[in-house]
Amino acid sequence: MKMRKLFAGIAAAATLLGGMALGATSAQAGDAATTAGSGTIVNNDAKFKFTAQDAKQLTNRKLNAYKIADYVQYGTGGDDAAYGVQTASTVTDNSGIKAALKAAVVGTNKTVPTDGSDLMAWALAEGVLDTTESSKDTATGAWKNGASRKFVETLKTRTNMLGDPTVVDLGKNLAKDGLSATVTLPAGLYLFVDADYPAGTNENATPSIAILVGSGNVKNGVLNPLTEATVDIKNQTTTVSKTVSAATASVGQTVTYTITSKVPQNTQYYSDYVYTYTDTPSAGQTVNLNSLKVKVANAELKKNTDYTVTEGENGKFTVNITSIMQRNAGDEIVVTYDAEVTEAEATGSKAVTNTVVLSDNGAEAVDRTIITNGQFSFTKTDAQGKALADAKFEIEGQGDASTPSIATATSDSNGTVTFKGLADGTYKVTETNVPADFQENLKAAFTVTIANGKAVKYAGVDIWGLAPSAEVSGNYTYKVKNVKNVAQLPLTGAAGTTLFTVVALLVAGAGVAVALKSRQRMH
Repeated sequence: MKMRKLFAGIAAAATLLGGMALGATSAQAGDAATTAGSGTIVNNDAKFKFTAQDAKQLTNRKLNAYKIADYVQYGTGGDDAAYGVQTASTVTDNSGIKAALKAAVVGTNKTVPTDGSDLMAWALAEGVLDTTESSKDTATGAWKNGASRKFVETLKTRTNMLGDPTVVDLGKNLAKDGLSATVTLPAGLYLFVDADYPAGTNENATPSIAILVGSGNVKNGVLNPLTEATVDIKNQTTTVSKTVSAATASVGQTVTYTITSKVPQNTQYYSDYVYTYTDTPSAGQTVNLNSLKVKVANAELKKNTDYTVTEGENGKFTVNITSIMQRNAGDEIVVTYDAEVTEAEATGSKAVTNTVVLSDNGAEAVDRTIITNGQFSFTKTDAQGKALADAKFEIEGQGDASTPSIATATSDSNGTVTFKGLADGTYKVTETNVPADFQENLKAAFTVTIANGKAVKYAGVDIWGLAPSAEVSGNYTYKVKNVKNVAQLPLTGAAGTTLFTVVALLVAGAGVAVALKSRQRMH
């Protein structure tokens, strides 16, 4: 009866240990066995198949396989054979397993034996590693939080007590579709831990959680310890996306950044899952952290309760989703915040960049946004083409173009006027103050169209013709005139027509005045 209880307990535990399967059998597994007390240790090889949803989960993946329990055959084989387990002979220090079992029995009425009993045989016989929660994951090599999870989470930090591991290279044992990898190990119960724990061996996916897997399966109460064990590797690929509300922006314009990702799988299997966005804005913008919001499945999270924000140097900051383990896998995470564009120092077009790095429990994903802003210059001259200083201009965005916060400029000693920090679009430029000794009532006005950070088209809009129209490329220098009197105005185009109209009106006015005076004299 005691032996039957042992096997019954083992079989019950196996149901929850995902991939591990123990019980009675008629399988002939003793062909390669060594004596173990009244039984023999099964040394035959068995296959372990790791499956994934994405090939990136297995690419370059290496796991350390620590054997923690041997299968022991009792009986001579055939219908009389039965199987139990005992702590693997390769375990160098039982205190690691003992510590893990103590963590597993917290809150129960069970006490880990100290009388020298075999710990793994005791644990499975007493159902210590059973969980009280049902789990659809039990057939895939992982399980919900519970005693078994506590056992594995503790044991993975004490692998130095488990003897030398066997390194299994999943990346070199991939199936053609890349979605599974099969390795061969002696039959038994293994703790699989990412070979480079905690960082992991695959930069394209998160580290795998530690998993406990046994070879073999139980069917109708009968064990075959050598059948292939299949386990769904518990990691995932990590992706993040970052967008900005305006691909081009003017100085003073506020833009909105949006970061999106998804709640990862398997967070419930960890005691502490780290999910952090590190955001690095370049120079040329000021982030408004008070505007930052985090939503999961369109429900807004609470700052300092569900997530934290930490400020660093030069505008860098991190957002840590502390409640990630309570979120539903696959739900969309959306982080938004506003920033004001401040860049106006560059010569030519300037890119304002912003990079986010998502650290998904060790795996990283990166995305980057670029905002372009540009500038244009023109030269202020007199009627003879000589450069003029101290002419003042203002700029105003037309249509969807945003007026920059730096909206005025003055010509320097070379006559150069420069407007910086402009989004692509069309702007109206108006002269507000002419240099000394020039005609105050004859001021220039024109529009300029910016594309890819540079001026591509000018269009004069003043009636005097002081600012010509031109489509430009390369190093074209646009020139805008001032005049001291109407005689210096251009005589072509609208300005010429206006000038001749004014003269004609003056002449006509003079003729009327002469006629009136003649009439007065005749009377």
